[in-house]
Amino acid sequence: MILLIDADDTLLDFKKAEYTSITAAVKKFGAADPDGAARLFSAINKACWQDVEKGVRTREQIAVERFYELKEKLSLNASAEVINEDYKENMRHAYFLLPGARDFLQALKARGHRLFMITNGLETTQTLRLKGSGIYDFFERIFISEAMGLRKPEREFFDRACSLIPAFEKSKCLVIGDSLSADIKGANNAGIPSIWFNAENKPLKDGVFPTYTAHSYSQILAFLDRYNVK
Repeated sequence: MILLIDADDTLLDFKKAEYTSITAAVKKFGAADPDGAARLFSAINKACWQDVEKGVRTREQIAVERFYELKEKLSLNASAEVINEDYKENMRHAYFLLPGARDFLQALKARGHRLFMITNGLETTQTLRLKGSGIYDFFERIFISEAMGLRKPEREFFDRACSLIPAFEKSKCLVIGDSLSADIKGANNAGIPSIWFNAENKPLKDGVFPTYTAHSYSQILAFLDRYNVK
């Protein structure tokens, strides 16, 4: 089976990476309450990336705009541009795996599945995080939105990725990811079956249709085994 697997919050612990990266940055630039700043930034950053997924704003626009918004609410002694660069540098070294992620990938490989990464983000940052976490070599190819000039959930992102996979067959392909708005909506757009990795028991959104919902890596493996998906 050809598996198109998301990175952040599917394999990599994005929340931990974001927290450690932003708290280090705001401490450096004089934040009185780093934990509060981290919570504020997480909300701002999530909203910004949702705008990117909707096509309302670009990756380039939100890169600094999110820190203008943060700086407006906090007394930080650096420009938004400087804070952004510091945060990005911290993120490049924030490569935390979710518990069980490596064993999950090893189990997929042992079953003979072909693994490909599909991720929205900056090429250098995502590449360093995947290599630093030790999972880069599990994948035949890594598809990163910045490098492709396309993003999830655009159908064109998935079409381009699939066109670059040797011996690709849509009937033998599955998308696996935690994001309804990026991964599952993108799979719907491209006509590819999907597994929604819903470890946090989030509610299903209207207009998004995962083929299967799994709450753990073991449930994903059981689904693939049960249906003899190879």
